[in-house]
Parts: sequence; structure tokens; C-alpha cells
Amino acid sequence: MSSEDRVHTIDQNIASRRPAPAHRLDVQALRALAVTMVVLEHVTGRPAGGFVGVDVFFVVSGFLITGLLLREADRHGRISIAAFWRRRIRRIVPASVLVLVLGTAATWLVVGSSRGASAAIDALWSVASLANWHFAATGTDYFAAQGPESPFQHYWSLAVEEQFYLVWPVVVVAAVAVARRRKGPTVPRVALGVLLLVLVLGSLAWAWHQSTTSPTVAYFSSLTRAWELALGALLATAAPAMTRLPAVLRPALAWVGIVGVVASAWVTTSTVPFPAPGALLPVAATLLVLASGTGCAGTPWLGPLAGRPVMIVGDLSYSIYLWHFVALVVGRSLLGDEPTRLWPAVLVSTLVLSALTYHLVERPLITSPLLEPGPPGHAWRRWRRDHRSTYRRGGAALLAVAALTATVLAVDAVRPAAAPPVLPSAATDGGPDGAEGGTTGETGGPGEPGGTDGLDGLDVPSVDEWSGEVGRALSATSWPELDPSIESVLDGTRTGSPHLTCGDAEAQGLTPDDCSWTSPSASTTVVLVGDSTAMHHLDALVPLAESAENGFTLVNRAKFACPFVDIRVQNDVTGILESCRAHNDETLALIDETHPDVVLVTNSYQTLSEDGGGTITPDRWSEGFGAYARRLAEAAGSVAVLTPPPDDADIASCFRRGGSPVDCISRTSRTWIDRAAADQDVLESIGGVLVDLRVLTCVSDLCPAFVGDVPVKEDRVHLTTAFALAVSPVLGDLLRARGVL
Repeated sequence: MSSEDRVHTIDQNIASRRPAPAHRLDVQALRALAVTMVVLEHVTGRPAGGFVGVDVFFVVSGFLITGLLLREADRHGRISIAAFWRRRIRRIVPASVLVLVLGTAATWLVVGSSRGASAAIDALWSVASLANWHFAATGTDYFAAQGPESPFQHYWSLAVEEQFYLVWPVVVVAAVAVARRRKGPTVPRVALGVLLLVLVLGSLAWAWHQSTTSPTVAYFSSLTRAWELALGALLATAAPAMTRLPAVLRPALAWVGIVGVVASAWVTTSTVPFPAPGALLPVAATLLVLASGTGCAGTPWLGPLAGRPVMIVGDLSYSIYLWHFVALVVGRSLLGDEPTRLWPAVLVSTLVLSALTYHLVERPLITSPLLEPGPPGHAWRRWRRDHRSTYRRGGAALLAVAALTATVLAVDAVRPAAAPPVLPSAATDGGPDGAEGGTTGETGGPGEPGGTDGLDGLDVPSVDEWSGEVGRALSATSWPELDPSIESVLDGTRTGSPHLTCGDAEAQGLTPDDCSWTSPSASTTVVLVGDSTAMHHLDALVPLAESAENGFTLVNRAKFACPFVDIRVQNDVTGILESCRAHNDETLALIDETHPDVVLVTNSYQTLSEDGGGTITPDRWSEGFGAYARRLAEAAGSVAVLTPPPDDADIASCFRRGGSPVDCISRTSRTWIDRAAADQDVLESIGGVLVDLRVLTCVSDLCPAFVGDVPVKEDRVHLTTAFALAVSPVLGDLLRARGVL
């Protein structure tokens, strides 16, 4: 072929890729509905099930891609996989990579270098179309992430679709080739339909199983999502039969489907096992809408959903989806969580960035000679000529957006920071007799924040003094120089605890002596049990145990991810449920055998779910802890619960450059209060003691991110090593005052 012929071929290919004058209106309406639900749920939290918009996209993608491949096979007798992949790359990769690059840079500059580095890693997984497996492996919880949100967490669904685009054309080509050995024009579609039906049943069955056994993996897994794409593909194989669908039924199918899609966003919550059976309603509803518009000339029954605004959102849906979560993460770091500031900023910036990306990247590059075989010089010159005016207008729009953004940021920079909370004067101005510190009587106790002080009226001067430090931290209007630094807390480079290996002693090959500490004068034996929150108390307890004056023998039996309750607490890590049960049984047997003087219990007070069941209620927690506590009371001298820190603010998420410490103040959640009250009821029945450690981290139920120059927590719930060491003497005084030691 001559060079002129190759250029002509490229021009023909480009011409064939120019956008059609009109898209299917029902598909555009579904795209608009889906992306609107996702964005609103992420930004505002309503509707709670807005995340099902992703399931709508899956069905639409399976339907459109399979239909495209089958029509190509019908027209040309073959399917060009290479041409398909080139089209997909031009369609999705340029805009995706642009958002990844700019999103990483914005995260690095605005949120901080540690979050930027983490975002860069997530971006690399996204470029490789493996983001879903990456987030599943790192244990990201889509519904309630405990760590800082990734600006690219939403790329998981794009990865699922991209894996589908990679594999499915090969399957279709093979199925069509095998089926065409038999006579009949419908044989390939029938064969493909049978294959899809098997895929749907297998994937749905696996999704149903894994949604309860490993919900995080199930949410992100391509294997548990394949049935959604396959059902869309199955409808595409049946497209010729859709021409026989009675016209009178089409409007009813469409509107039942539309209502079903919208309703699914309101009735589906994070407590419903997902994606099975949770995704059944949005998937079925989407299929109804697509079926209503397949095999007919138009969809006049869509009414307002066929209007220009809906079509524009449908056009922009891909770019909107790419940008919205990046805008949310960066916007939250810049503006905080105040809805009146954050929501409009995120929504407007998402729309503006999406429009620019669509008109300057998406549409132009779809018709470009990018990746086309042959000499592309002439084709590129023609492409540049066709789009010159677009980029001129786009450049002016970019300058206007940049100027507006700079103005908004400048105005925001001079806004006064949020005022620190007003505290009782004794909490910051010194206690009785002019001593520094003051009353601890404003820290909430179990059942009602602010109701008790955790001291039962005892006078503990060191606790009063420490409370004064907490109060001063709450009154701070700017971040001090912390030691360890905030950056080291965020990026994990701070000095870690030498004791944390005991949280998985068996795997680390440690002996019981490696996880026991004592003093030559020790006459008391204390056993620590619980989960990772207990492990992070070790740094405060070990110095007390090794003290020459009031030392004791401390034996650690706490274990990561293993609450000390007679409940199978849901955990996606393979084997952890059985491991925890065995560990807790061994711990109870050890206590029965050794009869320690004291057993200290610390469990997370975060929202937890029971394996194979729903959220653990206070009554269920009381039942599970009570079963163990009664055995402890029979074997040990005394039992005490040390409460975990309130699990509200996470410094990795709330800290922002130029921000205020007020943004990182934690408050006690309802779950924390209910869990503490349940523990206290159990302890009262066995003569145990609940030690409310908020007295060391909070005043008036307000808990700062630092005390003095030390960060309190390294995430939502775990104490930093530095804080545990700093508070250790005060904790010792508190435990002795409460009669625990």
C-alpha cells in the first residue's frame, strides 16, 4: 500500500470515528442519572445508596460494548480486536491520565507530601487498570474508610471496566468464530448468550457468597462484578428480538426502570450485602430502561429526561466521574467539611473541570489519529486544523478558570480560622490553689458525654495538670511544631513502637517471655487483652510495669484485629476469624491457669459487624463481652476496661496546610458511648472497673489532635508511641487512684 493510500485509510478511520449526530437518549439519561447519584452521595452523603450509579454504568458498558462488537461482526464478518482497543484507549485513557497527573500534583501541593506520595502509588495502579485489586488488597473500606481517602479511590470501577474491555472482545471473537462453523445467522448470538448466562450465574453466586464473607474484596472484585457487565452484554445479544417488543410496553418498561434506578439509590445502604444481593435492583432497573429503547426508532416517552440539560450531563458523565472525587478530597483539605463552603465548591469545580476536559481532551482525541497505523503526519495536520478554534476558546476558558480559582483561594486565605471551642475556665487557667491544669469534671462518661469525669470524685493532681495541657491544646489557633512531626505521622516514618510485634506474636516467632515485662520488686501480675487499641496502650503500660517503685509483671495477650469478646467480628483478612477465636480461647485458658491479679481489657469502640450478620448492637456486645468477663472474674483478682480513644477525627484526613487545629478536634460518637455503657453494665455485674481514658485525651468531650507538642493519634483510633510514653506517668496515677493497680 502506498503512503497516499495509508493516509487516505487513516482519514477514513478518523471520519468514521466522528461523533454521531445523536446518542441514544435512554443511554444518555442513564449516564446522567448514574453520575449524579454517585457525585451527590460522595459529596453530600445523600442519597445513601448513590454508589449504585456505578452498577448502572457497568450494565450500560456491557450492553454498549457487546452491541458494538456484534454489529461489527454482522457488518464485516469479523471483529478487529486491535481497532477496538485503539478506540477504547483514545476514549478513556487521555482524560483518565490527565486527572491522575493533575490530581496527584494537587494532592501533593494542597494536602501534603505524604498524601501526595500515597496518591501517586494509587495513580500508578490506576494507570495499570488494577486499582480495584489494589484497594481490595489494602483493605480500603468504600463505605467507611478508616484512613485518609485516596483521591483516586473511585478509579476502582474504571479498572473493572478496563479489564472487561481487555478480555471480553477476545471472548466474543472466539465465540463467534466457533459458532459460525454451524449454519444460521443467529447462531453466534445464541452461543454467546449461553456463555453469558453461565457467566452471570457463576459470578452472581460468587458475589452472593463473598458479599458476606469478604465484603471489602467483594465490593472491588472484578469476579463479583462480572455478572453486572454480563447481563448488559446478554441484553445486547438479544437486541434483534427486542424489535418484537410491543410499542405499548416500552414507555412502561422505561419508567419502571427509571423509578427503580432512582429508588435503589434511596433504599440501598452500606448495611446491605453488596454487590449481591444489593446490586440486583439497580441492575434490573437499568436493563428495563435499555430494553425499552432497543429495537425501536426513538424514545419519545422519556420526556424531561431527554431534555438538553440531561443530555449535557450524559455527555460529561465520564469526565464528571473522573474529577469529582479528586475535587472532593482536595476541596475538603482546603475548605474543611462545612457543607455551605465545601459542597458548592466541589460541585462547581467538578462541572467546570469536566466541561474543559470533555471539550479539550475527550472529544478531540476520539477523532485523532492517535495509535493509528501508518504515517500520521497529514492526519495530524488535518486534526489540528479542525480543532484549532476549539483550543483557542479552551485556552481562554482555562485562563479565566485559573484567575477565578486564584481569586477564590486568595479570599479564602484571608478568612478568619475557625474559633477554638469555649472551655470551662478551670480547664485552661489552672486548678485549685493556682496549680496548672484544672478540673477533669467536664469529660463525658459512658452514657452521656459530659456527665462524669472518670475519677468518681477522686483527686488526682497529675490528671488535673494533664487536663490543663489538653485544654490549652483545644484553645490553639495554629499548629505547633510537633514531635514527632505531622509529616512523619502521615507518611509512617516516625519511630514506631518496639512492642507492636507482640500483636502478632505467633507469626513473629516470639515467645511468651518476649511479650512480658516486669520489675525486680514486682508482686502483682497484670494481663492485657484486647485488639490493636490495647496494643497501642502497651507503650504507656510497659514503663509502669518496669518501674522500680510500683512495678508489676505485665503479660500481653492482646492481638491485632481480635476484639476480646465472644463474638465472631467480621474481618476480611483470610483466616483471621479462626485465628482470633483460637487466640481468645488460649488467653482464657492461660488466665484460668495462672490466676493473675488484674486483667486489663481494651477493645475498639468503632462500628463493627458480626460475621454473617449485621452491625453489632450494644445488647449483642454486652452479651459477647459479658461471656468473657464472667470467666475473667472467676479466675482473676480484678477486671478493668481501659476505654479506647474516641474514633472521630483522623489527623491524616483533617490536617491541611494553613488549616487550624480546630479542624482535627474529635468528639465521642454514639457508638462509643453505647459500647462503653455496655461494658460498664457488664463490669458492674462482676465487680469490675471501667476507666474512662478520655480524661487523658479530652476536655468537655472535645479531644485535640495533640497535647503539648505530641500528636495524640496516628489514625482515627490508635495512640502514637510518643503520646503513650508521655502520658504513662499520669495513666499510672489514674490506675492507682481507681484501685486497679
